[in-house]
Amino acid sequence: MTAEEIKLKRAAKLARVLGSPVRLHILSLLRTNDICVSTMVESLQRSQGNISQHLMVLRAAGLVVTERDGLRILYRLRDEQVAELVDRLLAKADDLVELDAVEVMQRKSCDRRSCGSKSRRMM
Repeated sequence: MTAEEIKLKRAAKLARVLGSPVRLHILSLLRTNDICVSTMVESLQRSQGNISQHLMVLRAAGLVVTERDGLRILYRLRDEQVAELVDRLLAKADDLVELDAVEVMQRKSCDRRSCGSKSRRMM
């Protein structure tokens, strides 16, 4: 595998991690403050277990790090580049109203099994 292929594969993994609105919301919250899980639960109106699962993915991807503050564990962005990435994604999302059409196209796409069976029938 070439260096370029490795880089593209990593970028695709990063895109999948960032593909969750909940994870993006968590990252957005962390742009301004280090916060604990209970604050995220309150802000996002989700269960502690759900937030913890998303944080586990973000930590595994190297986007957030933890720091102990007494009994609490605070989460923060790994570095300024993560904050810039989130800022750019959110800004670009505002610009791309065409993204709304992508969801419609995905819903209208056919089921692979039915496409495959139609292809076989045509042969």
